[in-house]
Amino acid sequence: KDSFYYTIGVPKAFTPNGDGRNDVLYIRFAGLKNLVSFKVYNRLGELIFFTANETIGWDGIYKGEIQNSETYFYTYEADPLDAKRISGDGSLMLLR
Repeated sequence: KDSFYYTIGVPKAFTPNGDGRNDVLYIRFAGLKNLVSFKVYNRLGELIFFTANETIGWDGIYKGEIQNSETYFYTYEADPLDAKRISGDGSLMLLR
C-alpha cells in the first residue's frame, strides 16, 4: 500500500491592512482529501471565523468590526488521503 504524506500550515501572523500582502489568513495543506473545519477564536474563546473551504480565509473582521492586533487561537479538522481524521490547534497574531 502506498503511503501518503500530508502537511498543514497556518501562518504565525497576518497583517490585514489592505496593502495586498498577507491580508487574509488561510489554512494551507497538501495530501488531504478535504478540510472539515478551520475555526478562529478571540482571546475570550468566542468563535469569530469558521470555514470548511480552504479557499476562504479570514480577513480580520468579525460582525463588521475590524479586530484588534492581538493573539487569536485556531483549531482545524481535516481528512487525509489514507488516514483517519486529524485535528490540531495553535495561535497566531493579527498585526495592524
